Amino acid sequence: MHRPFASMRLLVPLLATLPMLACAPRAQEDSLRPVHVEGVRLDPGSESPVVDLVEDGASGRGLRIWVGEFEAQSIARALGREPVIRPNPHDLLKNLLEGVEAHVRRTLVTELRDGTYYAVIELELHGRALEIDARPSDAIAVGLRTGAPMLVSESLLARSLEIPEDEGALEIDLREHLRETPEPPSL
Repeated sequence: MHRPFASMRLLVPLLATLPMLACAPRAQEDSLRPVHVEGVRLDPGSESPVVDLVEDGASGRGLRIWVGEFEAQSIARALGREPVIRPNPHDLLKNLLEGVEAHVRRTLVTELRDGTYYAVIELELHGRALEIDARPSDAIAVGLRTGAPMLVSESLLARSLEIPEDEGALEIDLREHLRETPEPPSL
């Protein structure tokens, strides 16, 4: 009898080596604040996609992270819970993690260094805690797909901007904009 993820047991040793990968320094536990993805928008100045992470609660503080078009499209699809016709790399990673019985505990945006945000995906794999270095856009896309909590370092939120619910020019449906760009053919 063929089990769909039986061949993935070969990936468990590979995933077990993940703790040896370089991870971004992590913020102190008490300085992490829960956030949610408020939306994916286009920056009217650069026409680049941005993801708005807003602190849970009434503070209105948030973090705006510029991302690539592919990552923005992936995040927008996860936000819209659009059905997946063919898995993209974030769907593949989610499926792979499920196949090896790993659990995404949470995703963290930890710091800003030299104009670049750093993030960590925390996993639990067969009782072991793992921290995997990730780009924030990838951590967000995987976190949305797995339902994992998202947290941002207080130091990042303290110097952040307030993200209003209605920003006029930024209220562009990114999914519609990106649909105009044809996807590459699947192989």
